[in-house]
Amino acid sequence: MPTPTPDFSDPSLFPTFGTCPEDPSPSSTYYLLGQIKDDMTITKPTLILLDKDSSPFALVFDNLDRDGVDFKKAGLKKGCTAVIPNGRKVPPKEEGKRGFVSVDGARAGEVKGIPGALGRVVDVGRALRAREGEEGRCEGCGMSG
Repeated sequence: MPTPTPDFSDPSLFPTFGTCPEDPSPSSTYYLLGQIKDDMTITKPTLILLDKDSSPFALVFDNLDRDGVDFKKAGLKKGCTAVIPNGRKVPPKEEGKRGFVSVDGARAGEVKGIPGALGRVVDVGRALRAREGEEGRCEGCGMSG
């Protein structure tokens, strides 16, 4: 049986940058989604993304040098959607700043790219979930069975 399509609107499974935990529980599983806007790598691999609420945030891969992540090979290209499992939000050091999301370099391979804009990925997920709910129904009359 195929795995059901996840509900991208579920804030406990797919938080926004604003609701992403600073100190996540080791037993929790969530995925931060963001559309890649820019590669801002200078000393560490860093991407700028927009979350579901169009809030910008930086994704920083810690403990790696500037060439430590092959963004292209990972599918992390401009315009694509990044899926960040259990990303940790780092609070800003100064008031008025935004903070960022940190992923340890040892977990860099867990961050995946989905070809397509975040809005489109969410729309396709919604359509697939709706279709999954219709499985077993007659397409002509809508009767189940």
